[in-house]
Amino acid sequence: MDDDSALIEPRRIPGDPEIDHPIILNLFDPYFEFLRKDLKVKKSALKRVRFPSMTCCSTSIDGRKVSVFGTPLGAPQAALVLERLIAMGAKKVLSFGCCGSLQEGLGTGSLVVPTEALSEEGTSAHYPLPAGRTAEADEKITRLCLAKSREKKFKTAAGKVWSTDALFRETRGKTRKYSGMGLLAVEMEMSALFTVAAYRGIRLGGFMVVSDELASLNWKTGFLNPLFWMASKKAARLAVEICLNL
Repeated sequence: MDDDSALIEPRRIPGDPEIDHPIILNLFDPYFEFLRKDLKVKKSALKRVRFPSMTCCSTSIDGRKVSVFGTPLGAPQAALVLERLIAMGAKKVLSFGCCGSLQEGLGTGSLVVPTEALSEEGTSAHYPLPAGRTAEADEKITRLCLAKSREKKFKTAAGKVWSTDALFRETRGKTRKYSGMGLLAVEMEMSALFTVAAYRGIRLGGFMVVSDELASLNWKTGFLNPLFWMASKKAARLAVEICLNL
């Protein structure tokens, strides 16, 4: 009989912070600076976690503590980071990143709130979920993301996304297929994050800013568009507000 017990379990190591409050898991490196500034944390107060190497910062606002950790890239690192954060005590996680839109109506600067993800990454399959658990976003966090984003006048859509390991293999055929299936966006981490969260029994949800438009089968990048960066700064403030309300 196969023994699927893990040889190495995630654990706290010396120097790890105690996490007893909601956190923002930042998934796009430039956003960390936006979040730091919104939280009014000095650069000198930033800390590094040793394994996996990542930056973090913490502060309190009106008596409520919030922390930011980041920035993993891709499903394997995102899963590793989340495992370690859970070992440090994380129970409520808001993910914040960016994505490529698969629908014509979702332009650069719009928000996508992922509720579930089609996995084309190799990490999730290593986490067999207990009976009754599914790899999807926490409903309460999702509702809060939708309510707050619409309150701030963002164009927002919630639904299924496509997670891939292969940034440069987002083919026209797959893009056409998944767009036709109604998937909202493509990114690299959410299916693994949802799966690890379900496996470990914690609450995780989040939102992403549309940085690219792919639905026309021609790549339209927003990274050189000032409107994308304006929307991203506004979205960082939104992430902080949502996290403080978890």
